[in-house]
Order: sequence, then structure tokens, then C-alpha cells
Amino acid sequence: MKKILSIWFFVLFLTTSAYGNVNCFLEKLKSVKTLKLVFSQETKIPMAGDEVDLYGGVIYYKKPSKFRWEYTRGGDIFVVSDGKFIETVFPSDKQCQVAELDSKSELFPLFQILDSPDRFDELFEVLNDEKDGKIEVLELKPKYKDSIFEKIVLFIGKNCKLKAFKTVQLDGTSSTYIVKEFRENIDISEDLFELIPCFQGFLR
Repeated sequence: MKKILSIWFFVLFLTTSAYGNVNCFLEKLKSVKTLKLVFSQETKIPMAGDEVDLYGGVIYYKKPSKFRWEYTRGGDIFVVSDGKFIETVFPSDKQCQVAELDSKSELFPLFQILDSPDRFDELFEVLNDEKDGKIEVLELKPKYKDSIFEKIVLFIGKNCKLKAFKTVQLDGTSSTYIVKEFRENIDISEDLFELIPCFQGFLR
């Protein structure tokens, strides 16, 4: 799990969307300033014999590039970005990692989309677009260099809301996130995006 989270990475309108759900979703994101997203997560790691790990968590986001990703079930790791730096914290081990947030590859794809829905076509190549009932399923590939992700899949409902998303890393690790709650433009304290003092990889 440390490997997944310690490397952080997360329109010229999407005319390739065949069904409209994605277009509607991206248009809606243009007005999103803050967001609270509650999720459940299933991660499959080939190098661990396809072992499946289950997690639950919450994401707080504020445009641009400020977020707090924390787990409420399955782990106590959390990741914080103040928009300039990104910190991964492992409370049980009393360890932390801090890096400058200076490239697209260090930002999780979901946050790239939230930050710049109008640059969607610049950031991602559409591999496949299909309809599954009322859900539009869009498979994407990052266009930028040094991404650890091979593929990102968005599941968008007819109401323009994100129902789920999936990431597939270059090493075959896949994570599926089911969205339990998606609340936009709510009051979020700046305190959530403050980095914890970290010295040479250990919590102070």
C-alpha cells in the first residue's frame, strides 16, 4: 500500500463522448470549487499474488490542487497537498514523505480532472467509450510523461455524477473506487490541507 500512495502522482470539450454523460460531468466540474468524496476501494496487486485489499476513505478537495485523502477503513495512511507540496503520512510507522508538487505525473488523475476539466483532451487520450445501462464508461490513457498509470476508467451516471473510477498502474496494480458520497461547493477548512512537520522521513 505504501508503494501505491507514496508515489503521487489523484476541455476543449470532450467531443469524443458518444453518450453525453462525460460531457455533462466535465461541464459540471467547471463550477466545482470544493468537494467531499466518500469512497470504498478495492485494490488488486499482481506482485502479491493478486491479493485483494479493501479500504474505505474520504477525499477533501479545494481548487487548485489542494486535497486531503485519508483512509477510514483498512489503513491509517493519508495524503495531503497544500497546492505546492504533497505529503504522504504513515502514522503507524511514524514516517512521512514530502515532495514538491511540480509535475502532472505527481498528481492523481482525478485531481488533474478536477483542476482542469477544460484541458481534459490535452491530458488524456480516450481509449474506449461505451454505455453500460445508464452508466457511461470511459477508458483513458495519460498523455503526459512519467505517469505511473497505464489506464484510468471513469464511470459517469446519467445525472452527470461520478459513480466510480478505476486506475491501472504500469505494474498491473488496479484499484477500483466506488463513490458513496459526492458533495461539491461545501465549506472546507483550510486546516485540512496543512502539512504535518516532517524531518528526514519521520514525523516530528
